[in-house]
Amino acid sequence: MPKLSELGLDEAAAPMVDWDAPEAGQTPPPVYPGIYTLRFKMPEDVNDWFDSNEVEIVKGQPKKKFLVVNYIPDIIASHATREAAAVPVPNDPQTGLPLHLGPQRASFFKTDKMMISEGGELLRALGMRLNNISAEIEGALTQLNGRVTFMAEVGWKAYFKSNDVTVTTHPRGKKSGNLAWPRGADGKVEMLATNPSTGEKAYGYGIVAKIIPPHSA
Repeated sequence: MPKLSELGLDEAAAPMVDWDAPEAGQTPPPVYPGIYTLRFKMPEDVNDWFDSNEVEIVKGQPKKKFLVVNYIPDIIASHATREAAAVPVPNDPQTGLPLHLGPQRASFFKTDKMMISEGGELLRALGMRLNNISAEIEGALTQLNGRVTFMAEVGWKAYFKSNDVTVTTHPRGKKSGNLAWPRGADGKVEMLATNPSTGEKAYGYGIVAKIIPPHSA
């Protein structure tokens, strides 16, 4: 085994390390936070279309189950503002297919104080007004799958398992416990989230942070 000095290596053989880089294997989200036109698409396996979540509406009372729609939207175009013209987003250069967000969940969870659920927002944005959601939604989504678009604010979310901390570009009030994504001196969102307790850094997961109603676009 040769000695290190006998290997004939220069400084380029061991490039400098970014000691604050995220864990190896992480990849950046497909697009920067902003307003986008998304194409509604369901998972390939119909068995993955729907799910449920349980929520304790009244403290101490049994949890209630709510329908959840799972979808994986394509990213079609970006917008500087809600009213601005659409700028097409190029396809993935490696696959030639549209860029897409990872799996998203739209729950029909709603309290008496909420005007509309996230699932209701999604249906409205897709142009759907169902009389009996439970009975009609599967057939309606089958017809719309891959054929309709909607506008939404896309954001980032990063979860640090080490101390159960979530950092997001769209924190929903102090009660959520989520921390706001760091921004640079120019006010722009930084590429990496930082866990303030541990110093860990991570890329975000692209999320549909807010669905934009058709009449607001």
